[in-house]
Amino acid sequence: MSDVKIPQRKIIKLQITTLVRLLGSMANTEVASTSTSSKDDDCVWIELDHLLARARDQGWAVDVDKECTLERVLGKGSGGEARLARWRGALCVVKLVKPIDALARMAFIRECSIMARLRHPNVLSFYGFGVDAEEKKCAIVCEYANGGTLKAWLYGGKRQPLRARLEVALGIARGMDYLSSRNVLHRDLKPSNVFMKGDLPVIADFGLARFFAADGEELTGETGTYIYMAPEVIKSQHYDSRADVYSFGVLLCELVTSTEPFQPHNSTGIQIATAVADKGFRPKISDDVHAGMRAIIEMCWQQDANSRPHFAQVLESLEHMVPDIVREEEAKLAAQRESPSFQTKALNNLSSTFADWSNKISEYTSIR
Repeated sequence: MSDVKIPQRKIIKLQITTLVRLLGSMANTEVASTSTSSKDDDCVWIELDHLLARARDQGWAVDVDKECTLERVLGKGSGGEARLARWRGALCVVKLVKPIDALARMAFIRECSIMARLRHPNVLSFYGFGVDAEEKKCAIVCEYANGGTLKAWLYGGKRQPLRARLEVALGIARGMDYLSSRNVLHRDLKPSNVFMKGDLPVIADFGLARFFAADGEELTGETGTYIYMAPEVIKSQHYDSRADVYSFGVLLCELVTSTEPFQPHNSTGIQIATAVADKGFRPKISDDVHAGMRAIIEMCWQQDANSRPHFAQVLESLEHMVPDIVREEEAKLAAQRESPSFQTKALNNLSSTFADWSNKISEYTSIR
């Protein structure tokens, strides 16, 4: 893809919107640290105490210092780090967070509150959380997905077969349908926020997740990752669970094509976002993608959120379509294997390999 041509005033407008939001966040932090900081901080720690009390009653309070043995660092961020650990003898991940202000602590409370309510094979399992008020640090304990991120699975080595990629898409759709049924908005669905447990995908990272907003309540715009972000989120307009459906459409396209969205390109994330929001710009769907799968992708990323399906409809369509696509793909591969040209090519490759090994054996024999 060549550079996305966008009027400069559009880019400046979006940049100004982002800057204003950032300054507003900074202002809120500054206010919290002055005259009202003590009161706000006390309220947040009270909320944490309430969450901890509920965790103890329901059996998911964890004393990380006493119950967990921390091992290697899996990743670090500005707010903390994730460590491989053992909890009651089982491998797990301990996400250590040191929230610097009341807003960060409230975000931690929200993440724990959401994860504690979720139980699904395609959602990362939450084991518990702990708080150290003296050290002013918090921890989330969750399952360890030994397959790494979906991004690494998809691009880290050889091209994954279509059947495996479609099964992953189905798993993510099941997980997202479950989240929707539990009134949870993920708001940052992308390959690096999905982990692999063998062949099973699990949705993770609920740091930006929210329960569905009450009537009249507006959610924060420009939340998530630009290239997976729905037009209405980019524009800071009202949005709901269909923003997640849009993100899934981009991810589904990525899975069936094995290509990162909008690649290749020479544009910034904000330029792509502006084109998505104002011009209906979308990733390219390659010509070899099944027509039915193309239709699902295009329905998911409709410009008008009201025209997008709900996750239950997306999942139902995929459940019916994926087996047929897999059968067609396997029949096509079988036909290719039986064709004379394929067999001739395979025989030539085998003969070439045999000749190479014969030469190597001869060289080794002569050296001895």
